[in-house]
Amino acid sequence: MNLALDAVKITKSFGGVHALRGADLKLRRGEIHALLGENGAGKSTMIKVLAGVQRPDSGTVAVDGRQLTSAFDPSDAAAAGLRFVHQDLGLINSLSVAENIAFQTGFTTRGGLIDTSKCMARAAELLGLLGASVHPATLVGALSQADKTIVALARAMHGVARLIVLDEVTASLPTPDVTRIHEVVRAGRNRGTAFLYVTHRLEEVFTLCDRLTVMADGANVATAEVAQTDMGQVVRWITGRSVESGRKPRSSDKVEALGPPRLVAKGLLGNEITVPVSLSLHVGEILGITGVRGSGYERLCRWLAGIEPCPAGEVEMDGQLLEGDPRQARKIGCDTVLGDRNLAAFHELTVRENLFPLGTGNGLQAERVVASRLIEQFGVRPHGAQELAMLALSGGNQQKVIFARSMSREPKVIVLIDPTAGVDIGARSDLHGVIRRAAAAGAAILFGSSDFEEVAEVADRAIIIRKGATPIEIAGRDLNWDRMLHAAQNARITTLTSEETLP
Repeated sequence: MNLALDAVKITKSFGGVHALRGADLKLRRGEIHALLGENGAGKSTMIKVLAGVQRPDSGTVAVDGRQLTSAFDPSDAAAAGLRFVHQDLGLINSLSVAENIAFQTGFTTRGGLIDTSKCMARAAELLGLLGASVHPATLVGALSQADKTIVALARAMHGVARLIVLDEVTASLPTPDVTRIHEVVRAGRNRGTAFLYVTHRLEEVFTLCDRLTVMADGANVATAEVAQTDMGQVVRWITGRSVESGRKPRSSDKVEALGPPRLVAKGLLGNEITVPVSLSLHVGEILGITGVRGSGYERLCRWLAGIEPCPAGEVEMDGQLLEGDPRQARKIGCDTVLGDRNLAAFHELTVRENLFPLGTGNGLQAERVVASRLIEQFGVRPHGAQELAMLALSGGNQQKVIFARSMSREPKVIVLIDPTAGVDIGARSDLHGVIRRAAAAGAAILFGSSDFEEVAEVADRAIIIRKGATPIEIAGRDLNWDRMLHAAQNARITTLTSEETLP
């Protein structure tokens, strides 16, 4: 078998914690191979071992048939043809595409000076290998997130790139941009490069990948051809259990009767939102707000949450005007959960301190009792985590703490903005359960996300925000990925019904 990568029986421990327990990873030349597992399964440690950042305690790594020394470092990994593209792309916004690429490939010089034309030509060549249309002279800061990702991929193709590791590169991208990244990766595969694709979005695995490996607790669970398995089996391998959607069957004709309106928005307009938006959010409802990146759906969510003032229009909650001040919004019962844990969490503080950043006013012992109850109620792992630093928890468990902090206040309205970004399939299912239980208890929930699949899974109805076009509402049996994508990409559509035939 022609293997681009053959990692055998890799072990790695940190103190008494076994991060890798004899894990294997084998990639064929010219394949796209998914590496899957819950947060804490050992994926990140395996990638660090491959990159030469962490030295394995035992095991061997061979690239294209050549075994690397046990003491190989990042420069050895790069020389062997291993390349890495992370979610943090490591690009410099103030420099051009060509300059960013040259920082890794090396600047071409003439007479002791940088030869700009040759640097531009080299960047254009690498971009052309992937069929990308990004111009080398463009400042990276002016690019979309998808184009920045493509630039990072092109940069990784320099030299003899035998294996490119893509670590959650689509986690923050909307569906249409994910499709563009897939096209670029396929172009690289067709040139013989192997790709290790790390993602929590399982739909990508079945759309893009040839084979997959699942890890849990630092060891291999399964390696399989994607075409010979299914979503349910992969979920069971990842979580050790079946993860059901848990949502009620949709009515074929109409959405279930809604409770009274709790949040009402009228004529919201400004920034990316060029067509006025009016909507209502009802008691016990989960309302999806979605759109492609740049449509303004994220800004609309912030206006509706009362954490950013809207240039025009107004938002009322139970008849009280939201002023765009987070403290005022929280005071009247509107709380926000962000998916960006760098903004939502205090990483150096303990879990308990994150649950009660201002304390409870009831004393430390009472605070610990409540923290213990919330940790158990929201399924935060490990057990007894309240005095651990937040940064010691996986991303999914950090997000559970953030949810617990918000929902312990028992808000009337909860605004969720990309709340499961970068969260594994098991934790995501747990958080969906938390959201549904909160709605069943009477909270009005606004679910903002560019992940159409997730919005269709969670929401009772959804409003699709389109740049320069009237928003469209979809509900009932029409609320699915195909129809949301169709509506988001076609500004000419003014209504969308179940009788309409999709292209």
